[in-house]
Amino acid sequence: MRLMQVSAVTREEFAAILTAHYQTHPALEPQDVYKLIYQAVFGPERSVRNRRAPAERLYLEVLHLPAGGLATGPRLEPLSPLLCRVNLLPFVQQGGDVRGLWRIFRQTLQEYRPGTLADLERYWKFFRITPWALRYEAAYLEQFWQRMATANFAPVHHSPSYTEASAPHYRVVLRKALNIIGL
Repeated sequence: MRLMQVSAVTREEFAAILTAHYQTHPALEPQDVYKLIYQAVFGPERSVRNRRAPAERLYLEVLHLPAGGLATGPRLEPLSPLLCRVNLLPFVQQGGDVRGLWRIFRQTLQEYRPGTLADLERYWKFFRITPWALRYEAAYLEQFWQRMATANFAPVHHSPSYTEASAPHYRVVLRKALNIIGL
């Protein structure tokens, strides 16, 4: 098993990733950008003691996807050169193999080595110098970052506006593992 570590991403690469997300999800708030950065640095959920629980959550989430919902977003969304989100609704509607997705999610948990708080801060600074950051008051972004620091840079949920507009259901996986399920 080869461990994958946070890769050095350039400002330009990260700006392209942000552009893709803002074009797909115009309701992005700073909280959602932070979540994207957090996932790009730290990968998928780390506190997996019981291997059955994440598998059960995945299958339950797939069973409870919006009935008759149309997949308007992409099947894959980049987070970094190593990681991406697999959006469940388009994945399932296009005949994706949920068992295969579970296998690559498990592989990601085993192989991805999370980054550091320095990586998190570097990505946030990259965000702050993109045109996308101009959508928000500089003082608001600084206050948000200070709140995250006070919370020891804990993971967050998506913002209410993002959740309402995008109804997110996805898994964070290694991009290199996508070939296992034909993506």
